[in-house]
Amino acid sequence: MPPSFGSPQYWNNRFTSNPNPFEWLEPPNALDFHLVSALNESQDQNPQILHIGCGTSLLSFHLRAHVNHSKQIHNVDYSDVAIEIGKKRELEIFGPDHILQYQENKHMRWSVVDLLSHTSLHFVCKPSSYSIIVDKSTSDSIACADDVYVTLPYPLSTSSPHAPFMSALSQSSEPIHPLHILAIHLAFLTKPGGRWISLSYSQDRFPFLHLPPIPSLPDPGKLWWLESKYEIEVPEVTAKGRGGTAVHRPKVLHWVYVILRTDVALSARDGLASAYLE
Repeated sequence: MPPSFGSPQYWNNRFTSNPNPFEWLEPPNALDFHLVSALNESQDQNPQILHIGCGTSLLSFHLRAHVNHSKQIHNVDYSDVAIEIGKKRELEIFGPDHILQYQENKHMRWSVVDLLSHTSLHFVCKPSSYSIIVDKSTSDSIACADDVYVTLPYPLSTSSPHAPFMSALSQSSEPIHPLHILAIHLAFLTKPGGRWISLSYSQDRFPFLHLPPIPSLPDPGKLWWLESKYEIEVPEVTAKGRGGTAVHRPKVLHWVYVILRTDVALSARDGLASAYLE
């Protein structure tokens, strides 16, 4: 039976049983080139970075080397256990003197959030506030979760937020791929011209970039544009077969996607957002 990647309990159990740092696919510095490029392209003096699915990766702390102020970094995860581990580790890494700074709000931001829930994001993240999204295999994990039913009309829209509603709330007739919803939500949080930097094991991780739109939902293919895609060759580990002969496995690649937020506006519908909070 495959892991329940869509369950917070799965992640809480995993991080409780093993709170040690764990890196998905590549080391923390694997995205440095793309991160530095995105920071240099940003028009903001202190660009805000949203690190999604931070888990127990040391990438959270590695990111601090790239910003002027640690509070520019917002680490979010589905697991409250992972977030508490991250907060504690930040104090441990930066020593006792950092405790006072923590009290002065000079630490990184840490939040528990469900990236597929508009209401969860509503309480944690500000719209159009992030210049960079850092995604180290989190999209891989979300892609392995079940498709989701959503309520329509969706609370986020590319049309006027003041447009009247022609129908009552209803559930989508078909479940939606979770990456479709993730892309809409991240677009709502990202400034036009911002970049979503994603590390994945998949050569075709983001189907919404080339699939037709889904009726009654914002089209993430208009909200995001694939700026570049790079491959990372995983070093080969030679195994020994029977008789001691070397066995060479096929070449394994990881992929870095740099996805640009377009200038297509995305806003919360008047009245509907509050309806979802009731």
